[in-house]
Amino acid sequence: MSLVAELKRRSVFKVGAAYLVVAWLVVQAASIAFPTFEAPVWALRVFIFAVMLGFPIALVIAWAFDVTPEGIKVETAATGNKRFFAVTSAIALLAIGWYYLGGVPLGPASTPDGVDVIGSRSIAVLPFVNMSNDPEQEFFSDGIAEELLNRLAQFPDLKVAARTSAFQFKGKNLDVAEIGRQLKVAHVLEGSVRKSGSRLRITAQLIDSATGYHLWSQTYERDAADVFKVQDEISTAIANALKARLGGGAVESAPARTVDPAAYEDYLQARAHLARRAGYLTKAVDAFDRAIARDPNYSPAHSGRALAIMIQPFWDGSLPTREAQVLALAGVEEALRLDPNNAEAYMVRATVDLGQLRVAAARADMARAEELAPGSVDVMNFHGDMLEYLGDFRGAERLKRQAMALDPLAYVHPLNLASILIDQGRYADAAGAAERAMDLGGGAGDVRGSLLVAQLALGDQAAGARTVDDQCKQFGDDGPTCVTARATLLVARGDIKSGRTTMEHLVATPGVAARLPAGYSGLADFYANRLHDIPSATKAMRIAIDADEWFLVTPLNRAPSGAKLPEEISTDPEWLAVWNDPRLAELMTAYRANLAKFRQGG
Repeated sequence: MSLVAELKRRSVFKVGAAYLVVAWLVVQAASIAFPTFEAPVWALRVFIFAVMLGFPIALVIAWAFDVTPEGIKVETAATGNKRFFAVTSAIALLAIGWYYLGGVPLGPASTPDGVDVIGSRSIAVLPFVNMSNDPEQEFFSDGIAEELLNRLAQFPDLKVAARTSAFQFKGKNLDVAEIGRQLKVAHVLEGSVRKSGSRLRITAQLIDSATGYHLWSQTYERDAADVFKVQDEISTAIANALKARLGGGAVESAPARTVDPAAYEDYLQARAHLARRAGYLTKAVDAFDRAIARDPNYSPAHSGRALAIMIQPFWDGSLPTREAQVLALAGVEEALRLDPNNAEAYMVRATVDLGQLRVAAARADMARAEELAPGSVDVMNFHGDMLEYLGDFRGAERLKRQAMALDPLAYVHPLNLASILIDQGRYADAAGAAERAMDLGGGAGDVRGSLLVAQLALGDQAAGARTVDDQCKQFGDDGPTCVTARATLLVARGDIKSGRTTMEHLVATPGVAARLPAGYSGLADFYANRLHDIPSATKAMRIAIDADEWFLVTPLNRAPSGAKLPEEISTDPEWLAVWNDPRLAELMTAYRANLAKFRQGG
């Protein structure tokens, strides 16, 4: 008798089909019941594995025992077919079970470089809906959500999507599963805020992004003065709900905080302006000032104001770098006096330290910021900038990729990554990162600037010409971004004279030099690496150092084929004297050591 006929005779096919139908129904019921009773994820996986393991066992039993009118008959013929079928079925199902249970980690999955992908310990906090009658209260509901996000980011082993990405779904009627897929998170927190006078009504609900099931929900009605207590209650409840599902003990609530309710509203409004960056930083500072005037002891208002001031020279040029650094440091010191554990304050001070070329102090402050806020995308972002400045390109790349994992819809991270890849001489990868930034809405000139550098390094002048056209359409034919890009393209085409004339005419225009895309250090890059005019590059670098420009190593990082030391670009004594300036001593010591490690593969 053939094997198929024998399987039919012993009802193996019928038993197998019936088992699969019943198993599917049981697993579906379990997938609903287990989360309802807050069972950990591993419990459901063990249950599914047990059900899978039962399938080959049921088939073997169906083969070995035959139901006849006389009763159950045991088959004794030990045929090769029987052994083959039983063994191979068991091995196949056990292999599948190992993959889904043992081969897949119970915690968050990670790529080889340590960047988390979708894992069970991940969450996104969406903007809360403003249910108040006043549309002007929109900033308050957004601020509540952002504060919850920051609170959840403090819990160890919890991956929290950054504000920039999570808030892109504001006002969009997208399915929770699609939001979870785009943000690469397993859970979504959404809610609403109604503020009427001094009364607050906050509703929050935690949702499984894969199934759409509500795992936890709660409504809070409190006085506005209790807003911090409500935030702590919500974040602690969510953390405990996730802990119950994923395993682990209960989470303790944070110590109670207090602030004047009116000052807190000003603070949230300032944060909303700060998040928008260009064109809104002055408004952010004004709102922080109002918050501080109402409650001078609120540390986050001081550190937020310091951050807004520190980045003004980069985003709108409304403050000279030196003045911004002095004001930011004053705000940081007050913030830390009020709260020695203010991570944002340490981050801001580290960035100012680096801008003032105090490398050791910058490293210490950034390490403290990371210790206090290990899940902060802002800290990752600014730390990555620091490492790039110091020549630690692999460390900078790692942090930018981690930031991209937590903030996948923000263009700033692939924008920065493109720059770091150019430093490494990886121009094809850099072009891809720059294009990713463009796809995410990064239409700023520096995005296309990195793209242009990568395209020209790859010899694709046609693509470079299209990039220059796009820059000039956006920023105007006479703007410094367009003119700089056009000069760079002319030199790449071999028209050195026209490229030089174009750039010199731009620099000679009153007031334009201060608005060059990369400042005088960028001009030094153009002269040194494009025109090989070291005397002009030396002159530009001296101006950059005296003006306290931020990224002084631009000519080194943008050298052909990747970053180089000063003497590898030129041995001109005046050029080398610039880099031996005592003010750059700490910076260049760190840069040389890091570049040596990078070249050795460290």
